[in-house]
Amino acid sequence: MADFGGQVRRDRLPDYTDVPFTEALPEDLQCGICLAAAREAVVTEECGHLFCRPCIITALERKKECPVDRTPLSLEQIRKDVRTQRKIQTLGVTCFNKKSGCHWKGVLGELEAHTEKCEFTTMKCPFTSHGCDVVVTRKTLGEHVQSNVSHHLLLLCASITKLQDDNVALQQELDILQRPEERFVWVIPGFETKRGPVYSRKFLAKNLQWYLGVDFEGPDQHAGVYLFAEGHSRRVDFKLILFNVDHRKDKIHTVNDWSTDFRGKGWGPLKFINRANLEETGFLVQNCVRIGVEVESEPFE
Repeated sequence: MADFGGQVRRDRLPDYTDVPFTEALPEDLQCGICLAAAREAVVTEECGHLFCRPCIITALERKKECPVDRTPLSLEQIRKDVRTQRKIQTLGVTCFNKKSGCHWKGVLGELEAHTEKCEFTTMKCPFTSHGCDVVVTRKTLGEHVQSNVSHHLLLLCASITKLQDDNVALQQELDILQRPEERFVWVIPGFETKRGPVYSRKFLAKNLQWYLGVDFEGPDQHAGVYLFAEGHSRRVDFKLILFNVDHRKDKIHTVNDWSTDFRGKGWGPLKFINRANLEETGFLVQNCVRIGVEVESEPFE
């Protein structure tokens, strides 16, 4: 059967309190607290009582005594019971999905692996995150996906539209936040894998449009950052900011020497970003570099 990438519902994977054993559970394999088959079986050294490791740890956090006979007990006085755990793993079980039609039988140690591939295991539709809330079995997943192509495409279109709307809204919020200082902030994701020049979106400052560019071919593993005029040939004095994870270590470079020879072209420092140690120095955050620019003067020729 084709793999359509559905998400297995894991709420019924082996939790020993509801494992479908084929026979009654022997008392000597039961946890003295939850009374299910001991999970990660441990035994007390003093009184010999059997528990699930998670159960006894929780109990000892509340009171330092054996829950069965109240003998004083600490974590140092319990040990793994490997032999008992092996016995538990060989207990006969049926599939969780027996009522749905699965006829598999095996031992507890094989149950989780079987559940992961059982055709009767329930799964979420691969388009769950886009709004399809149908839950199917692995056996019927392919049929569901193939018979609902149009519906799933509509859900995808709606998700894309929402992402576009959210992006527009976030961009407008960012524009408003940047207004007071005439600051534009550019976040470059996947910075370490970038090659060649990359450019920011256009932004408005001093009633004119501008954009930033980064040249990754600078000398000595450096990248240059430049301010470009868009649709005009005016120049300005400006300040570049390379944001650090610690705001006290932000790198700031003031540019007030935009050459007349580069009127209508980009201008900025050739070696603004040291690519050799970005992460160590705190300038690479989740593989993103954050650059800010503040236009400080009125535009001039």
